[in-house]
Amino acid sequence: METGVLKWELGETAYTIHGDVKSGKSPLVTLHGGPGFLGKGMDTIAGYAVKDGRAAITYDQIGCGASSKLKEKPQDFWQVSVFVKEFYELINHLGIADNFALTGHSWGGLLAAEIAITQPQGLKALILSSPLGDSDTWVEGVKGLLAAMPSEISSVIIKHEEAGTTDNPDYMEAALKFYDKHVIRVPMPPDVAAMFDEAMADQNVYNAMWGPSELMCNGTLAGHVVTDRIGAIKVPTLIMSGKYDECMASTAQAYLNGINGSRWELFEESSHLSYVEEAAKYQRVMNDFLDSHC
Repeated sequence: METGVLKWELGETAYTIHGDVKSGKSPLVTLHGGPGFLGKGMDTIAGYAVKDGRAAITYDQIGCGASSKLKEKPQDFWQVSVFVKEFYELINHLGIADNFALTGHSWGGLLAAEIAITQPQGLKALILSSPLGDSDTWVEGVKGLLAAMPSEISSVIIKHEEAGTTDNPDYMEAALKFYDKHVIRVPMPPDVAAMFDEAMADQNVYNAMWGPSELMCNGTLAGHVVTDRIGAIKVPTLIMSGKYDECMASTAQAYLNGINGSRWELFEESSHLSYVEEAAKYQRVMNDFLDSHC
């Protein structure tokens, strides 16, 4: 494992290389969720690639983790284009721009699609893991999932979301019950729990781009849609999501319909973190797909 820092015009981006980029297999670049979560959230997926003899790159997208925080930037600075540019800077810095695979989870899935739309010359394969497709559909989906929860849970969440008191212990208790059903349905491994705690302690980018509430997107991603442009994606694409996912079947289907030749793998026992919930299947499906294309 090798760590490094990319210095570019907007600041510094901290990255980690897992495995050997000269293994003969296209290295897998991973894009974490959030926005503003951490590169270490993709360590599990990177580990799956390394077990198959494939290098993987994780990195803290600018604004979070060990990368430049840029907290002085105004809200309207935080646009998708910033992260697309950062990605290109990184693959050029690493010398892999002519040969790589790409995966993104949740917000990272939307970012991966945005990058693939630009048709990078060296992109060989694309994996969209529980991807965000458009913010309005996502919010409506989460509201629908919440409405199906017992009222003693949903009413507490809605009350505190609307009041802006999401730091209330009652809210956190109710939210964890929602997460147990629709984010991760197995006991959270310690490393995943630690990543969530660290990410939640600094929500500057998340608040700027999404907003303070899961039930309302009023940041710079408000009204953002990528699934109306994905016909421009021309590489083999795998979409993965869970049966109980915040990424609704309608979102996965929109990607499937929009990307010619793509396929969708549904994880029947999973919600949003299928790579943890059904780890063995995820590893097998991911590596089989990558091995068949790069």
